[in-house]
Order: sequence, then C-alpha cells, then structure tokens
Amino acid sequence: MSGRSRDAGTALAMAAAAAAVSVPAAWMALAGCDAGRAAWDAAVYHERVIHGFIESFPRIDASDPLTTTTPGYHLLAASFGVAISDEPLALRLLGVAIAGALLGLVAGWCARRRGAIDGLLLALPLAASPYVLGAASWNVPDDLGWLLVATTVGACLRSRGTARDATRCGAALLALVLVRQVHAWAAAPVALACLWPDGRTTRRVRMLHAAGAVLPAAAAVAAFVAAWRGLVPPRFQSDVSGWNPATPAFIALQFGAFGLAFLPWLWPAIRELWLRHRGLLLASAAAGLALAALPSTTTDQAAGRYSGFWGPLATVPTVLGRTNPAFLLACPAGMVAGGAALRQLEPRPAWILAASLLGFTLAMTATTYSWQRYHEPFVLLALAGLAAMQPGAAARLRERAACIALAAAALAAASWKSFSGPPVDRSEQPSARHLHPGERFPAIPGVRSQSNTVPSAAAAGGQ
Repeated sequence: MSGRSRDAGTALAMAAAAAAVSVPAAWMALAGCDAGRAAWDAAVYHERVIHGFIESFPRIDASDPLTTTTPGYHLLAASFGVAISDEPLALRLLGVAIAGALLGLVAGWCARRRGAIDGLLLALPLAASPYVLGAASWNVPDDLGWLLVATTVGACLRSRGTARDATRCGAALLALVLVRQVHAWAAAPVALACLWPDGRTTRRVRMLHAAGAVLPAAAAVAAFVAAWRGLVPPRFQSDVSGWNPATPAFIALQFGAFGLAFLPWLWPAIRELWLRHRGLLLASAAAGLALAALPSTTTDQAAGRYSGFWGPLATVPTVLGRTNPAFLLACPAGMVAGGAALRQLEPRPAWILAASLLGFTLAMTATTYSWQRYHEPFVLLALAGLAAMQPGAAARLRERAACIALAAAALAAASWKSFSGPPVDRSEQPSARHLHPGERFPAIPGVRSQSNTVPSAAAAGGQ
C-alpha cells in the first residue's frame, strides 16, 4: 500500500471512529436527553461550576469549587461560553467535539500501526462505553481527561529523547493534571521516556529533560494542594479521601473481561508466553490470584464497591463471605493478557506502558470509591494500544470483527439502558456533605425538548 493510500485509510478510520461517538452523543444533546449518571453529575455539580466561572469571568475563584477535580475542563467550558455561546446545547456540543477528538486520536494511532480497519475496530469499544458516551453528551470532565491521558502516553511512546519531545510530554502532562489531578501518575511514564538512554544524550541532559517535563505539572498540583490543604477541594475532603484495597483486583477483572474483545490480537502473545516463558505466565496468573484473594471483593456500597460490574457480581455466591469467584477467574486472565502483551514489545515502550498501568492502578486505589467509570475507559485505551503494538499477525478479519462487535454491542446496550431512565431533577442540590451551611445553588436549565429521555425502541421505530 502506498503512503498516500495508507494516510487516506488512517484518515477514514479516524473520521469513522469520531463519528461513532459524536453522532449518538450529538443526537442525545439535540433531543434534549437528560437521563443517566453523567446527566445528573453535570446538572448537580459541573454545570454549576461552569456557569459560576462564566458569571465571574475572567476572575476565577477555584479555592473551593463544586467539583473534586482541578478546574481545567470547567475553565475551558467557561471560556467557550464567554467567547462563543453559553447556551446549554452549545456547551453540550463542546463535549461532543472533545469525545470525537479522543476517538479520532485513538483510531489514528492504532491505524498507523495495524492499518485502517484495525484502527477503527480497536477504537469501537471505547466509543460504545457508557462512561465515554455519557461524558460526550453532558458537561463532565471525563473525556477531556482521557483525551489528555492518551495524548500524554502517546507522546511518551513517540519520544526520542530530544528537548522538543520532552517539552511535548511536559505540556501534555501539565494540561492533564490541570483537568484531573488524579492523573498525576502520568509523571512516571513522562520521566521514564525522558530518562531512557538513547545513545545521543548524556545522563545529565536526560535528567534535565525529565525535570523540565515533570516539574511544571508537579508545581501546578502542589499549588492546588496548598490552596485546598488537601488533594481535593475542602468541601469534598471528608467524602472521597482514603483508599480502596479492592481497586487493583477490580481493574485486573476489567482487563480480563474486556480483554476477550481484543483476544484476536493478543492471543499470539499469550501462546508465545505459554510456549517459551511459562514461568512468567504462571507468575502473572499467581499475581492475579493474589489480587483477587487478598482484599474483600464482595459488592458493598459502604466500602465503595458498587456500580458497573459490581452490580451483577452481587448475585454471584461468595467464597468464605469475602471473595467473589469471578475475580478468581478474571484477575489471573487479565494479568496474563497484560503481561503477555507487554512481553512482546521492545523494552522501552514496554516499560513506559508498564509504568502507566502501575501508576494508574495506584492512583485509582488512593480513593474510597472503586467505580468502574474511573477505570473502564483507561482499560479500553490500554487494551487498544497493546493490541495495536503487537508485532505479529492477528487472527482473521472475520474473527477480529466478531469479537469487537460483541463487545461494542454489549457496551452500547449498557449505554442505552443508562440513558433511558427518567430525566434528572435540575433543581436538586448537591449532597449536604458538599455544601457549606446555608449554601444553595440555582438550577441550570437544560436543553429544551419535549422529551428528556432517550426514546424507547418502539417509539423510535414509529417515527
């Protein structure tokens, strides 16, 4: 295939992946759909922050915002509202554009390594995820965070140790922590990418590159920590502080479950590990078993273990009243798939991705809530990237398409169910734990529509 044809195929994959999330998200925004977790989060919390910033612009007070995140997304949305339009529909379409950029970036990155068809296929589960699609249609910071995660790790993988590469990694990292401070874990792959010996620069120069890339983001996080006297704004410090020992197991379970969709690309690596490095395979499986067996993995709302897979897992009988047997199966599978895929890569990208996986897992463990919406998009991003970077040939197109289609259909069904409930009450106040005495927030109007829910299948078919 010529370079021009390859570039055209990559562009088509990017456009198709962007459309896969943008079209349904834009449709929900235009239809005035206002149901689901993302809609509630936007109406009760994030839209109030955005409109507060718009009213006070350019004097922004981020000393105690009504969000657990650093306010980069809210400041971007407020700037858009001041410069272009603060109408509810316009602000929701900003989220559609961000999600389209995320999917286009992922599909393009994969297509340049595996071809246009695989680029599109590998991105589709991410497009169908309710946690990506929901953030695309409502004003929440999630998709901008994932876009910047993909940008940062991608910049690390492309870096060749130059000052320009270090600047790109550092700029992406700074933007990332200004949107979600929990993603400060990305400093690990950035530092590793800058410090990795390249045969051209001295150790001292590499250390200077790493410091220059990481320190601005570290300073930004430190400034917020000093202003808030904690890792989150003061109003949330009694609610989200803490840690959850079940989170590593839950992330490994998601790798095992969603890894089935990417098995046509990962199976050669798993087979190679079994044939030539069986000890490493058994060690990976043993680590997965330890993750599953050591913490309690039963569904427990009081312990922050609920929503997502935690819901259906609650129906599974437990082992000794503390271990869900699904974890004993899926965690080793996830660890083996991840270990096998990393083993096939060159040392530099393998260590950068390993640092990303470990850093992300540790960061997600350092919060009380083990919620799937915090993890699932990253798991799908990581699996798509690992699949695209495998050196060997994948299974036949029919098998690749079938596995992805099943996963995307299941995720799309979860999205449909999530967005088909009753509309949110926009006059609802945030939790009393997040309000100061006597504090109240005005309701932010939503998009005007005769229906604030996704139409039922019957209604849609009758129109």
